[in-house]
Amino acid sequence: MTETLTLLDTRLSDLDKILPLIQDFYQHFGYKYSKADKERTILELFEHPTKGCLWLIAKEQKIVGYVFLSLYFSLEFGGQTAFIDELFILPGDRGQGLGSKVIGLVEQKCRQLNLRAIHLESEITNERATALYLKSGFVDYNRRLMTKTLV
Repeated sequence: MTETLTLLDTRLSDLDKILPLIQDFYQHFGYKYSKADKERTILELFEHPTKGCLWLIAKEQKIVGYVFLSLYFSLEFGGQTAFIDELFILPGDRGQGLGSKVIGLVEQKCRQLNLRAIHLESEITNERATALYLKSGFVDYNRRLMTKTLV
């Protein structure tokens, strides 16, 4: 029997499920985390749904992670594109092929939205994730993602 994996649309009432997962993701990578900042950001997303999609990842009836897709327009890629900003699967559910299934589900959603491309980033030290993304058809353009924080 194959397990069913789904992406569940989120709404404001899911905040208590989303925030602990985001906190786990940030702790896993040692990123700065502020519950108030993340809550404010998610509320802004719910107020402006054209900015992106936030899904809970469910295996059968159990929430095992989340994925956030940011939407933007690209001249280079010919129109509306997406960036997988965060993809997190709980440690106890890793190593079961869920990551590649989630990537496939996100790709289906992007095709339904008529998006032209999907982008993502991977920590240089996270070789497992990078291998997954390459196997899923992502191309490493040997570019650097550079960021300047404005706030």
